[in-house]
Amino acid sequence: MQASQIELVEYQDDADTPVEAIPAPAPAPSSIVESMPAPMPLDGQITYAPVYDGACDAAPVDCGCEDALFIGDRLHCSTGACGLAGCSTCGELCSDKAWRPCITLCVPQDGWLSFEYLSWWQDGMSLPPLITTSNDPNVAQADAGVLGVPSTQILFGGGDVLDDSFNGGRLRFGVWLDKQHTWGIGGEYYELDQETASFNATSATLPIIARPFFNTLTGVEDSGITAFPGRTTSGEISATARTEFVGGGFNLHYLTWCREGCGKFLFCQCPEKFCSRTESMIGYRYLQLDEGLMISESEVSNLTNAPGSLAITDNFTTRNQFNGFDFGMKYRRNRGFWIFDAMFRMGVGVTRQRVSITGQTVINDPNNVPTVVTQPGGFLAQTSNIGTYKQDQFAVVPEFRTNISYQMTDHWRWTLGYTAIYWSNVVRPGDHISRDINPNLFPPPVDPFVGAQRPAFAWNTTDYWVQGLNVGAEYRW
Repeated sequence: MQASQIELVEYQDDADTPVEAIPAPAPAPSSIVESMPAPMPLDGQITYAPVYDGACDAAPVDCGCEDALFIGDRLHCSTGACGLAGCSTCGELCSDKAWRPCITLCVPQDGWLSFEYLSWWQDGMSLPPLITTSNDPNVAQADAGVLGVPSTQILFGGGDVLDDSFNGGRLRFGVWLDKQHTWGIGGEYYELDQETASFNATSATLPIIARPFFNTLTGVEDSGITAFPGRTTSGEISATARTEFVGGGFNLHYLTWCREGCGKFLFCQCPEKFCSRTESMIGYRYLQLDEGLMISESEVSNLTNAPGSLAITDNFTTRNQFNGFDFGMKYRRNRGFWIFDAMFRMGVGVTRQRVSITGQTVINDPNNVPTVVTQPGGFLAQTSNIGTYKQDQFAVVPEFRTNISYQMTDHWRWTLGYTAIYWSNVVRPGDHISRDINPNLFPPPVDPFVGAQRPAFAWNTTDYWVQGLNVGAEYRW
């Protein structure tokens, strides 16, 4: 019997014998187009697939929630694998064995490992005017390099340095403690390369070199001369600022919420399966910021009957070490092969601050005995502020991080993201340089000493931030 026939059955009054079915005519085509067979393509003709308005993909088999599960999520481990009934592990690779401690050396059976290249920027180091010159070759020596004089030009300092991009790396790792990926523990370590900003000048290339300061004896701006036309000495000065930032810690992860569904995403009107999971984190965080500023100045006599040299060094270094509790939330959403995740966490603890100031002057005079004399005190670092100072300060360290990843295989994914870290309480070298100087302290000091003990040390804390892009790869097993 043909499919177009309808079986009609009648029953006799005295018997249950069926009567032969009556054929029914096939339904008429609704249009002439349906009644005609599809034409075969001609030689050289290209047949295009139908276009679906607002869809992500041309073919309907790729548009919808009937597709297979995500890469790395083909198995549900067990019922309610994510800790809540009715959802999967959302992109996590499942293991048929839970993590367990072992006495002998063993490899974690279910975890992740990633490495990222960092291109970050930091809050620049603020410096007072440290080295100056004069644009007027006829300027008087008393006005050379003095701040406030129209011809004075700042060569180094008077603004921020070390505010360009920094290169670095970040390593993240962790293991899941159960095969449902509800509990996990992870850690990370990141480091930015040490960066420096330097300046150097000699009397051979720059006739006027000066070091500006505020004279506490006269109450006006003044300068120390390193090089000046007509002097019988050759002068040279150099300055170097450096910075280095590292961080790390570990967190306990707990899956607090997850969801699966089917929906549209941004500009894509094609419904597709998605899943999301939110994790709570608590742990420990460590940060360290090491910075320094060194200024070296030298003068050499050009007189054969009065040889000698003078070397002056100032060194300001700071170290900030943060130790504290860390807590936050992490959110991740998977759609197809694309993954979006965001994290916010807050570190609360104590910053151990240390400021170290050293300075010395080396006098080499062959006409005196002893020939070489080293005395404490340079130019900005004098006996009145030289020393090592320490204190502990409460600090908070909020951090925001977001990534977009693409799943290449079951195990590998590429990542691109952004990170921002704020540190509420740090010390930096430029904030502990005082330009208030009593010239009577310059080595060798005036005896008897007259005037105030300047420069003096004073704590000056500030905030710090670092932010930038990261790109890398993550491996999950």
